[in-house]
Amino acid sequence: MDRIVDEIVLFGLGLPLLLLAPAAPAAVAAPLLALIATGALELLDRGEGGAQRQAPASAASPVRAARFIRVARPAIAAAYLIAALAAPALAAFVPLLAYAAVAQNLGPLRFLWPAALLGTAVSGSAALAATALLLGALACLAARRTAKVQAERASLRQWRDAVQEDRLALTERARDLAERQDLEVSCAVLAERARIAREIHDNVGHLLTRSVLQMEALAVTHEDDPALAEELAAVGATLHEALGTVRASVHDLHDEAFDPQTTLAELIREFPGIIGTLAFEAESLPRPVALAVVAIVREALANARTHGRATSVAVSLLEFPGFYQLAIEDNGRAANLVGEGGLGLASMEERATALGGTFSFGPLPPPRAGSRVFATFPKTQEVRP
Repeated sequence: MDRIVDEIVLFGLGLPLLLLAPAAPAAVAAPLLALIATGALELLDRGEGGAQRQAPASAASPVRAARFIRVARPAIAAAYLIAALAAPALAAFVPLLAYAAVAQNLGPLRFLWPAALLGTAVSGSAALAATALLLGALACLAARRTAKVQAERASLRQWRDAVQEDRLALTERARDLAERQDLEVSCAVLAERARIAREIHDNVGHLLTRSVLQMEALAVTHEDDPALAEELAAVGATLHEALGTVRASVHDLHDEAFDPQTTLAELIREFPGIIGTLAFEAESLPRPVALAVVAIVREALANARTHGRATSVAVSLLEFPGFYQLAIEDNGRAANLVGEGGLGLASMEERATALGGTFSFGPLPPPRAGSRVFATFPKTQEVRP
């Protein structure tokens, strides 16, 4: 756009210079010829840049077009400057062609354009030649300035794009770190809940069980004393109630400590030799299905790494109105695992069919390489939460 503005200004300054030219038919045609030459140069310059950006390097037609444009541009500018030697009126727009020669880097024409004013000076229009020479020098400076401004703008855009990419990369990394931190905190919380449940079960539960047995033994020993036996029975009932409450609390705490999404994410992240991703989109996953999914994913990861020599795995668990869908895709060699037909596949199939679901295993469709484990679990009454 800057070049277009400069060329419009130079064309406007060339119109008053026609008053210094001798009266001739060329004075009428000079503006039109200058516009045609300058417009052709701009179109060819933009066409060459577009062909270089869009055409493949091996295409023959774009290469021939680029060669033609490289020859045509200096030829058009040289034709106008040669015509200015014979028609002094054309010298009024020589600064415009000088600007184009410098802006488009048209080789020797960047320095030879003043020769086009010799005919004008010899014909007696020295004022026109001198004014055109001065304006042409200013046009060359303007062309260099515009080229420098455009280069600085391009550099600024590249710098801005680089900064934007760095900012997006840092944002993505910060989000990943935050998600990983949340996952680690969640894993730590769940692990602590599991530890507390285990401690209560192993310590308090055993002590209450021993107390219940002792009370029952005392009740048997003092059967001949009805009053004492009744009191011991009341204490035993209280201990039984306390033991039941502790067991219920331990089971609730253990259930809360099991989160399928966190468990799967931790399992995939910590599995050796495999880089995995998890897409978990299930809000109400029943515990039997969750346990089966975790077991299938663990077995699939082991098979993919051991038998298929896989290095990456993508796990997805999706919830649909009538069923849950589990898909595990890896980049390993499915033929090896299918050929071995190991117990791992049978175990995974048993876990899915036990809940009324389906199970399948096979290679990925071409051109993708790898294998896929696919299982579904219906939302029946038996597996609803």
